Amino acid sequence: MKFVTTFLGYLKWHYGTALATTFSFWKNILLFLFNYFSIKNLAGNFFAPWKRLADNYPKRFNIKIYFFTFLTNTIMRIVGIILRTIMIFFGIIVCLLYILAFPITLVLWLALPLVIAGLIIFGFILLVSSK
Repeated sequence: MKFVTTFLGYLKWHYGTALATTFSFWKNILLFLFNYFSIKNLAGNFFAPWKRLADNYPKRFNIKIYFFTFLTNTIMRIVGIILRTIMIFFGIIVCLLYILAFPITLVLWLALPLVIAGLIIFGFILLVSSK
């Protein structure tokens, strides 16, 4: 009788409390991945330069220094766009893979008690048939 009570308590936990906790856990991991790759921040400063190597324009006009500063800032903006695009793309791919993996893990979680019961029954059948 104690086995039945324990088994029913486990099923109540497995399909009740643990399932609700799993959804909360899944949402938290998805938010973590989104923040880990800084997708919002990278998209917000998408056109900012990667590094400011030549930030200061001279007070007096000098075409050589102006051209060097402009060219350096333009190259650094292009490098920044390329690197941010790669990181945003990689972060979105990881988030999408996680979203696609969730239904698979959910089905596995829901089927786990049946799989365990089936394996126990199969083990008993093998024990009986091996004699």
